[in-house]
Amino acid sequence: MSERTRLGVGDAAPVIDLTDTDGQRVGVDPAVSNATVLVFTSNGCPYALAWHDRIQDVVRDYAEQGVSVVQVICNDDQLQPLDSAENMDARVQRGEVAGVFLRDGDQSTTRLFGATATPETFVIDRQGVVRYHGAPDRDYDDPGLRAEWLREGIEAVLESRNPAQASTPPAGCSVKWRVELLWWAGCPSHDRAEELIREQLADMHREDVRVERIEVTSAAQAAAYDFPGSPTIRIGGTDLFPQPGATPALACRAYTREDGQISPLPSRAELDGRMREALVRPWELPNWVDFRKQAATS
Repeated sequence: MSERTRLGVGDAAPVIDLTDTDGQRVGVDPAVSNATVLVFTSNGCPYALAWHDRIQDVVRDYAEQGVSVVQVICNDDQLQPLDSAENMDARVQRGEVAGVFLRDGDQSTTRLFGATATPETFVIDRQGVVRYHGAPDRDYDDPGLRAEWLREGIEAVLESRNPAQASTPPAGCSVKWRVELLWWAGCPSHDRAEELIREQLADMHREDVRVERIEVTSAAQAAAYDFPGSPTIRIGGTDLFPQPGATPALACRAYTREDGQISPLPSRAELDGRMREALVRPWELPNWVDFRKQAATS
């Protein structure tokens, strides 16, 4: 399995530097706000749309208290066309979005936070530490709840205390991921690598994941992609089999399997573990509960 873990309460948030609807880079620095809210969302997910107005009310209600709310479109836009830059801009032009609206085109920020759902929210304090993580409130069908879990997380940060409920299960549509296969024509293993990826996705019943082949043809490209050799498999801009210190090169890649054997490809078992961890959906997380049903029966 991958060594990375999902971001949780008490963890330091990674740097946020994404593009807006004009294609301009926008950095988000928690140190300049009394609280920062990050919402991974979608223009097409029905759960995100159901909670959308509540999120916009949060933006407006806390603006004068120095709270920055950043909404991030995180889906692959070939899988969810409504999440394209053009459709993002159209929503802005219609006045549907308050606050900062950014796009995680390579899905790297989504991966670093470990977000699995749209919408999924994080409240970050001035020191850059996550203080609340989870759903906006307990029921997407009840506007009267007014994103109460999210608001409590913000209030707690503003009052320098811990939220009454610091973590709740993420709920909504699963993030629509893209698997990138980076390859070089001088190495013959890339076709088999694609077969392994597609076989793995089929076993996982993940028709909602797209495989994108990226041919690396020059040393400059290899450096730009931090490409350690062919084939390389990435999700959210992160190499599933990182090799710290490896020099980017147009070369065949060597994988050291769990039994110590050197191979041009990872084993199917290793690929299975790392893809399942990277592509996990909210309801597949350990100890996940459907709080909406739980509330109905409690």
